[in-house]
Amino acid sequence: MEASELFGHCVAIIDSFRALDVSADSHAEEYMRTHRVASDMDRAFILEIFGGYIRYRKIVEVVVDPFFETDGHNFIKSERHMYSVACYTILFRTEEMGIDKLTDFIVSQNWRKMHVFCRFFLSKNNLLTWIKDEWRKIYEDEYVNEHLLGPLMENYDSLQSMLKLLDELNNGDGQSRPKPQKKEATVPEPFELTQPKPKRIPSPEIIPKVKPAKPVPATTYQEPDTEKRLAEAKEKNKQRAQKNLIEANQRQFSCAAAADKTERSELRFDSEIQYKPPKPKAVPISTKANDVPVKLNAATILREEKLFKAKEEEMINRLEQLQAGAKDASDFNQWQNEMRQKDFEKEKADIERRRLEGLLSHEEAILAQKRLTELNRERAIQAREEAAKRMREFVAMKLKEDEETRKLVEQVITGHQNAKQAKKKIQDIKQKLAQQMNKESKELLRKAFEEAEQEMQAKQEIIRQIRAIESVPRPRHKAFDPTDIPGYGFFGEMSLAELRERLNLARVKQEQEQAERRDQILREKQEKEQQIVDAMETINRHRTEQTRAAAVRLEEKRRKNTSKETEAPTDPEIARLQQILEQKKQERLRRQAAERSEPAGISPVRMSDLQKEKKLVEAGRFQAVEDGSQNIARRNAQGIASSARASRIAIGS
Repeated sequence: MEASELFGHCVAIIDSFRALDVSADSHAEEYMRTHRVASDMDRAFILEIFGGYIRYRKIVEVVVDPFFETDGHNFIKSERHMYSVACYTILFRTEEMGIDKLTDFIVSQNWRKMHVFCRFFLSKNNLLTWIKDEWRKIYEDEYVNEHLLGPLMENYDSLQSMLKLLDELNNGDGQSRPKPQKKEATVPEPFELTQPKPKRIPSPEIIPKVKPAKPVPATTYQEPDTEKRLAEAKEKNKQRAQKNLIEANQRQFSCAAAADKTERSELRFDSEIQYKPPKPKAVPISTKANDVPVKLNAATILREEKLFKAKEEEMINRLEQLQAGAKDASDFNQWQNEMRQKDFEKEKADIERRRLEGLLSHEEAILAQKRLTELNRERAIQAREEAAKRMREFVAMKLKEDEETRKLVEQVITGHQNAKQAKKKIQDIKQKLAQQMNKESKELLRKAFEEAEQEMQAKQEIIRQIRAIESVPRPRHKAFDPTDIPGYGFFGEMSLAELRERLNLARVKQEQEQAERRDQILREKQEKEQQIVDAMETINRHRTEQTRAAAVRLEEKRRKNTSKETEAPTDPEIARLQQILEQKKQERLRRQAAERSEPAGISPVRMSDLQKEKKLVEAGRFQAVEDGSQNIARRNAQGIASSARASRIAIGS
């Protein structure tokens, strides 16, 4: 396909593309199918031009839009895509197409128009000033210099030859251009590379001679007195903690005293703890909690009245059913309560069994931990011996390597005498180049500052002229009559005086309606207050009856609880678990006594870690016992307070 046809297809596919209606791929396929472009090379070239223009559209528009405002102001803007294709081809396809094919491609269009556009685009004054600045607003400086301006500057001489050819065609009255001479292909020659020098062996660090160490003092091999003093302090603390624990158990509150065998076993276990527990504080008994008056609102009173009325209706219906021959459910309720009590006793026994099983597993875990500690101690001793042996072997090997390295350094040092002089010459050359580049950059900066200052002065002059025009005052005055009708032709149009009169009449009517509504609200409020007074009388009557019944039920419940506490639970499974737990405790105590009698073979660091772990475990156990004691004291205090309130209510009724 000829160059002019290819150029026309590139312009046509861009002209017919509508980004809002169809995608770029679908449009390209439809165009190729409609225009029947058969050659694969032509299809590929058209698609590359179309895809590249879509991708770099902003870069191309930076050049084409100002062209129509300056040099191309006489050209029609409907041909803007012709210049866009020429701009994209020169920017991104010069090296790929070659200067000959690019020249044929550009010259295939109108010579005069292409000459004006290429002269505008390939001007260094434009490329290196405002075009570069606009491109830098879109992409980074590195991308603009390497991928946009770099290829243009490299092929600038060839592009100037194309521009010169367009100038000759434009001034030669349409004569055909001479065929460019083909240059001979470049024959590559092999590089004369300098043979690499052997790598220098880095000189090792000089090992300084160490002064002879001082002899180890004799006190290093003597056992310090710190461990002995620590053991004495621990023994004293243990005795003082046991004494305080015994006094605390003897002086404990009556409400928190142990009531069964399980609590006594917990106290025996806790007596072995080696620290002073905090003294528990008694829970204060509050007798004024229920005496605080509660203010009820209208909604609460009405809801409570509705509830009491529903209970009254339910009771009346129940009595009517009993009179008609219905049966009472008291026997069933009694049987149900007995079964629930049996289930509760069974569940309580299961809880006690699980608690004893937990204590038993705790004792077994302690024994297993002690056995594991002994095994780890033996393994640690063996590992330390092996590490010491390996360290001695490593030190011997390191000394041998250092001796070999020192000998090698002595052989290599003689070949590096002129390195400093060569380095100094290179630094002098670099300094001269840097000074020359600094002078050139300063000159370019000075010119840029002068141009920017001139442009800023021109802008300031235009702003001063605009402000002077805007500062001229304009007369704005118009007389107004409130009785005149504007006469715009709207329905209901009226003057301002008529509008004010109508608003006054509407205001008077609204005040009358508000007064009537206020009287109606007052009547409704009085009726509602009377309804609330009646409801309060009903509520007080029902509350009095409920208080009396609650006091009777509470007294009966307290008597039942007192009788149940005196009974001792008997379960063979629980007794068996307690016996096994006692055996495990004795075995653990025997192991602890044997460990105390053995000589101290553990390091101070390991001993400190073991003591910290022991303190954490004992603190957790003690906290659990303290929480249980406080819960028992709180429940007993609440029971006493409830009994006192019930007695006061019964006496008051």
